[in-house]
Amino acid sequence: MSADEIRAKIERVYGTISDQWETLIELDIEFAEVFSEYIEAAYAAECLEPHIRELLLLAHDASMTVLEPHGVHQRIRRALELGARQREVLDVLELLSMISTHSLAVGLPLVFDSDDYRVPDSTRGGYWDAFEVPFPGVHGMMAEHTPRLFSAYRSMGRVLWRKDGLAPKWRELALVVADLSTTHLYSSGAKLHIDNARHYGATDAEIVAALGLTVPFSATTIEVGLSALAGLLSQDRSLSSDPSSE
Repeated sequence: MSADEIRAKIERVYGTISDQWETLIELDIEFAEVFSEYIEAAYAAECLEPHIRELLLLAHDASMTVLEPHGVHQRIRRALELGARQREVLDVLELLSMISTHSLAVGLPLVFDSDDYRVPDSTRGGYWDAFEVPFPGVHGMMAEHTPRLFSAYRSMGRVLWRKDGLAPKWRELALVVADLSTTHLYSSGAKLHIDNARHYGATDAEIVAALGLTVPFSATTIEVGLSALAGLLSQDRSLSSDPSSE
């Protein structure tokens, strides 16, 4: 694979090719070739419409466990260019606020015994029943010990699942991508959202394609690492060429 072919793959995924990628191509073109193929293969599933792909990548980069500002800007720009509506972008960003509940879902059962709590009437049926299976007692704990927070949480859920905007299966898959980012790996939540996505009509191919979108973030290691390496090498060259340093 030529250097230009590598650049084309990277540009397809990220929109541009950075100085760090140029450095990698120069220093280790063999690795640049296989890494670019790996990333593009994870990105390029044909079952996802281009703007949906960018919205799912936005869910990854904007999640509070990742928060990659450059990626967020890039994914919003590309999603809009590819036809996403502003409402769909807002849906993704607003949905991600619910990642904050994971600390409660994990933490409250460490404090209280789930067997001691009944399911509140306000969280029975439909979506709420699906939540109760992997997180038994959590809603009851919230209702008893943090009633104001529990009320606000239910209001959040009602508003986030309005009928307009992003289709339900994509909302669920956006949360799958966020839950399974390598900085989070929240498998209990991901399983719940995968099941919900299937309920709303997501195919296995679409679910697997969404999982693959956690891969492109791996290039951040190259971006950060080669930026540091290039800076230090430049500094060393400056020192070695400075007569006053001898």
